Amino acid sequence: MASLPIFMTSVANSSDNPAFPLLFTWSTPEAQIKEVLVIPDDEWLEDHVIEPNTLDIDETQLYEFGFEASDILAEWTNEFDTDVIYALHPEETSLLIEATYDTKNLDPSFEVHSIHSWFAERDINLDDALIDSGQSTPLHLLPPDEIIALLLQIAVEHGLIHSSDIPETFEE
Repeated sequence: MASLPIFMTSVANSSDNPAFPLLFTWSTPEAQIKEVLVIPDDEWLEDHVIEPNTLDIDETQLYEFGFEASDILAEWTNEFDTDVIYALHPEETSLLIEATYDTKNLDPSFEVHSIHSWFAERDINLDDALIDSGQSTPLHLLPPDEIIALLLQIAVEHGLIHSSDIPETFEE
């Protein structure tokens, strides 16, 4: 079975000065979508605040429903069998991933590249593909899970991911 790409989105504590993650959303090797709120590290909150964001995520939600960085890193270690993941905003996502790893004095085990580059390497212009699929809302304005679902859908529609690549447990 071919290895499916990992697509990831993130929501930062601030749109102007991102320093730490509030939310990560990613596709799994089984073409499922996972989403996790991140409990802030105490050091993050010493120098930064959680500003209002489009998803209305606040500090209370993070503590009630979030996961510690160590739990998230353990899941990524078990789940990501790749050296590269792909993000809509690779620089910001990379910064937030690094902040998560820094809490455990570790370096990320993968690089973050542009989702546009993944499609371009396969001769697909993502912006054109989105328009052709009838998508009129810019990707960055969609909820994170919808972004990931749409990216997977575009990949399937263009034959970049085949149904044989998706484990039977996922297919309906």
